[in-house]
Amino acid sequence: MSSDRTFIIDSQNEGALISVTPVFEQDGVAYYHVNMDFPRNAVPSSTGHFLMHQSWCATENRSRFCFGAPLLYTIGPDDKNAATVAVSDPFTPLTIYYYVGDFPLMDVVRYEVVFFDGMTNPMSHYEADIRIDSRDIPYYESVGEVYPWWASLGYEIPEPPAAAEDALYSSWYSYLQMPDQEKLLADLRIASDLGFRTVILDDGWQFEGEPRDGAYNACGDWLVAKDKFPDFKFFVDEIHRLGMKLLVWFNVPFIGIESRAYETFRGKYLSDDGQWGVLDPRYPEARDYIVNTYKRFIRDYEIDGFKLDFIDSFAPGNLTAPFGEGMDTETIDDAVKKLLDEIVFELGEMKEDLLYEYRQNYIGPAINRYGNMLRVGDCAYDALINRLVMIDLRLLHYPVAVHSDMLYWAKEESVELCAKQLLNILFAVPQISVVLAESTEEQKALLRHYLAYWTENREILLHGDFKPFHPEANFPIVTAENEEKEITVLYEDLPFTYHGKASDVFQNTDKVGLVFENPTSDRLSYEIYDCFGKLLEKSEIHGKAFLRLPVPKAGMLRLVPIA
Repeated sequence: MSSDRTFIIDSQNEGALISVTPVFEQDGVAYYHVNMDFPRNAVPSSTGHFLMHQSWCATENRSRFCFGAPLLYTIGPDDKNAATVAVSDPFTPLTIYYYVGDFPLMDVVRYEVVFFDGMTNPMSHYEADIRIDSRDIPYYESVGEVYPWWASLGYEIPEPPAAAEDALYSSWYSYLQMPDQEKLLADLRIASDLGFRTVILDDGWQFEGEPRDGAYNACGDWLVAKDKFPDFKFFVDEIHRLGMKLLVWFNVPFIGIESRAYETFRGKYLSDDGQWGVLDPRYPEARDYIVNTYKRFIRDYEIDGFKLDFIDSFAPGNLTAPFGEGMDTETIDDAVKKLLDEIVFELGEMKEDLLYEYRQNYIGPAINRYGNMLRVGDCAYDALINRLVMIDLRLLHYPVAVHSDMLYWAKEESVELCAKQLLNILFAVPQISVVLAESTEEQKALLRHYLAYWTENREILLHGDFKPFHPEANFPIVTAENEEKEITVLYEDLPFTYHGKASDVFQNTDKVGLVFENPTSDRLSYEIYDCFGKLLEKSEIHGKAFLRLPVPKAGMLRLVPIA
């Protein structure tokens, strides 16, 4: 197929002057500059190209400050890049489309960039650059080079605190909206012994009694429920005595109808569904309320960070008013940026190295300068989705700690299935949400071994060269490596090929055995371990070989060259 790249820009303003100018092309990477001049100080918007399907069912990626990233990549045969399209502006609402042409252009592949696909500031001029990488290189290399380009344009993300990369225990799936101080501390004592160093206290701590019919109608006052946490300062201090850090969950934009704060902000909501309102951050008093709440928790309880949920819910809704009296910011995204600036600056003055957990979908390079932990979106018990999204987030190559969604299992679960979940997120910071006091000794032994291995090899797993192969088959082989060592997980029954360096190879299929190929004349020692790290077999391979070794389910093959 040919590749016709089209940039569709619609200002909905007669007389708008629009140009797309090639800047330069070097080694298969082309840069274009977009200029728009409007005849008056107007708000640009797109007409929404909803009929460009197959155009009609085009792949699309939407982006604005607190949702998505302005990047869309497509992949050709043999893990090669087809085209990686990125835009220099991660702030302005836009959508990138990709589709195969319909009649009469059946052989045309198109990439479209639609600017102003949402609420923006009034403006008379706009500029942006488009980067199109069509090099015949591995797709993970072409995608990995986009963030450095964004960083060169001013969207540089700070390095995270070391604690952002510590294995984390979450209370969400284990306790849902019913956390309990005594039970949770009992679990955390076990978690600390197993190797966890960070805790997230999730939803439910902020209201008394049973869960509500409306998930967030009790949010807004942000007072610790005494029936669940009789002494919250003691709870925090105990966590610190265990050598762990505590993050507390907050639903950033929602004010529930059961809260006292609800009436305070009446008339200052972007939307209201009858159970909770979404605060309008264009009002400075709305931002002040949020920031001062977080400052109170640092001052009163000395917590170590925040899980800031639903930032992407700051969006126009049924109550959104035009810019007017009392507002100091014209657009919602500008106001959210101002809110995050205030959070990071003012809280940072109170305590250094605070941890901030963000989640999919607020993943762009502009918003991620405010977060240092980026988590896969909710996918309870779905090991495959956890792996796929983890890989997508890792491919961005941001200097943030990419976390899995919380893993959950029942005490009746086999250790092989527990290990399967763990190996699916080996290349991310693990989050676990299991009632450990009710877990079997085997499950705890599995966690102890896994976390010890993960912590020992964390530098390679999180910062080595990351290579997820065969995306068309859901990444059945994923590797991270440095100059000395390679760590690979096989998610399907495919051969592993030795590449001349020490290798740990995990077998994460439903079969027993691992097919191994040594195409070299190297002499190798090999060891086979089970999922608990117990050595089962040790021997040598002399030169070229192609054989199946008896690696058990969730087990590991360790290869070491013999000098």
